[in-house]
Amino acid sequence: MLTHYKQSMESFLEPIIQPLSKVNPNTLTLIGSIPSLLFFIFVIQHWYLLALLAFVGNAFDLIDGMVARKYNKVTAFGGFLDSTMDRVADFLLITAFAFGGIVRWEIVAPLFLFAYLTSYIRSRGELANRSTSFAIGLIERTERLVLIFFALLLFIIFPTARFAGLNVAEVVLLFTMILSLYTVIQRVMHAKKSL
Repeated sequence: MLTHYKQSMESFLEPIIQPLSKVNPNTLTLIGSIPSLLFFIFVIQHWYLLALLAFVGNAFDLIDGMVARKYNKVTAFGGFLDSTMDRVADFLLITAFAFGGIVRWEIVAPLFLFAYLTSYIRSRGELANRSTSFAIGLIERTERLVLIFFALLLFIIFPTARFAGLNVAEVVLLFTMILSLYTVIQRVMHAKKSL
């Protein structure tokens, strides 16, 4: 599913990458981190519509890899930088909800941990056994980002709605946290079998 999604996005963004053929993909990676920073700032300032607009800019994160692959500019450092900036973006996108007072830290902190573990386990597992993919589990980064977007969108639409004492953003992020924990468990079990 994730591969199909990436291929669809690459086809959709194809006209955008043509003019970027001369740009260093690492520069694009750094520029691609700006929407996450803006999302963080806008959420803590309670400018939620601007935050949603900034969030849509996260699609720019795909462009650096597309340019690198299409124009033979793939490097080990580029992959490292992209992965590192993804972790920074994850921090900004997830913790914005707690710093902005929308979602309590008791939900945000575990979600943040499981998001990092999902990425770390994949990286560490594939380093330990290069012939085995660890891109498995219920929820990867793309799905998590979609759920984060909907958490804020639903909070904007239903700011006073409560379910068992939780607002709609807390419900969505709690659900995301549970799916992320399950993915961590799936990857650990996969590591136990394949390492």
